[in-house]
Formats: sequence, structure tokens, C-alpha cells
Amino acid sequence: MISVQKLTFSALALLFVLLALLHPVPANAASFEFSVTYKSSFDKMVAAADKATSAKLASQYAQLQTVQKQDIEWDAKINHLHYRNEEAELSTRNRIKAIDAAKLAQLVADVTKTKKKYEPLFDLYDSLRQQLSLAKSFKDKWLVSVLTPQVEATKAAVTLAKLDIRNKEAALKNAKTSASQTIKKLKDMLAAIETVEIKIKAAKSSVSSTKKHFTTETAVLKLVVKKGDSNGALSSFTRLLSYMKQIHEQKQKMFSYEEQISAIIAKVDSQMAAK
Repeated sequence: MISVQKLTFSALALLFVLLALLHPVPANAASFEFSVTYKSSFDKMVAAADKATSAKLASQYAQLQTVQKQDIEWDAKINHLHYRNEEAELSTRNRIKAIDAAKLAQLVADVTKTKKKYEPLFDLYDSLRQQLSLAKSFKDKWLVSVLTPQVEATKAAVTLAKLDIRNKEAALKNAKTSASQTIKKLKDMLAAIETVEIKIKAAKSSVSSTKKHFTTETAVLKLVVKKGDSNGALSSFTRLLSYMKQIHEQKQKMFSYEEQISAIIAKVDSQMAAK
């Protein structure tokens, strides 16, 4: 078996790159810091380089640590706002479902109570009509004369009772329609969140892709450091910093998108408060 020490630099580079691709670091963990062994090699390379190169290498390494710290801070900010938005959206949706619930329940109870109240009247009206019908079939003029005014009076009362019930049912129907329209309007407003979430997903995908490049580049950096190639290290640091810049730009967008979601939820809440 060929030892690693005998492999050419190109072969070593290929090996490190392949290992990085086969075992990529998770998208949210693309941070980089030299191990003790590589830090020792890096320090030796810096010491051996000319003053300007040495200073630039030290500066780039420090910059890389700084931007990685900023990356962690961006994650914390985004996650905090994201979970706050999720909680707020859930609360808002639950309150939307409950719009006019108490009012509708009261109107349903009113309809039920009113129908129950008039049941004896309706039963009486049916009974008197049946008695009048029998009296007419027996040609009992006296009974017909007695029952007819009772039926007419009861009929008038029944007409008013049915009107009362219809009015209460109409009030319930109108309230249901109004609540449904309000709920639909508010849900349509919240639907704007879906468009923003698509943008967040695209930004996350971009970050994930860039972090894979970052991880692969760290393997390259280790190789040039181990080789003592200061110019190669400068180039690698430049690429790493460029990747981090791209990542930060996408995370700034993600934070901005989460702020847009917050604004959408706040607008819906304001609409409900006004109602």
C-alpha cells in the first residue's frame, strides 16, 4: 500500500476534496478552525513568509474567525425571529378560527330557544285545525262557528311566530356569512407568507450550496498549509472569505424575509383588532 507521505501533492489534494464531498459538513456547521497540528504548520508558514505575506495571512485567518462568529450570530437572530413568527402565526390562525364564535353560538342558541318556545303554539294550531276540519265534516255549524275564530286567531299568532324564527335564522345566516368573509380575507392576507417562505427556502438552498464549497475549500487550505505554500494559502483564504460573504448576504436576506413575515402577521392582527 502506498503511504500518504509518498503521494504527490495533486493526489493529496484530490483525496482531501473527495473526502470532503463524501462526508460533507451539515449546512449549518461550515465553520473552520485549524486543529493543533495544522495550526502549528500554519504558524511555521507565517513565520517563514515575508513580512507583508505574513501579516496578510494572519489578518485573513483572523477575518475568517470573525466572519464565522458573525455567521453564528446571524443564525441566532434568524432562528429567534423564525420561531417567534411561527408562534405568532399559530396564535393568529387560532384567533381567526374563533372570530365571532361567541356571537354565532349565541345566535344559534337564540334560534333553538325561539323554536322551542313556539312549539306549544304550533301544536295548538295543528290541533285546532284538525278539530275544525272534523267539525266541518260532521256539518256541526255551532262547533265550526266556535272553532273558526280560534283557528284564525291562532293562525295570526303562528304567522308572527314564524316571522320571529325567520328573523333570528336570518340574523344567524348573515352573521355566518360575515364571519366567513372576514375569515377568508384574513387567511388570504396570511397566505402572503407562503410566497416569502419560498424565498427563504431558495436562500437556504443557496447557503447550503455555498457552505459545501466552503467545506471543500478548507480541505484545500489544509493541504497548502501543510505544504508550506503561503501564496496558495492566501488564495484559499480569499476564496473562503468570499464564500462567507455570499453566505452572509443570503442570511441577511433570510432575516429580512422573516421580518416581512412578522409584518404580515402584525397587519392581520391589526385588522382583527380593528374589527
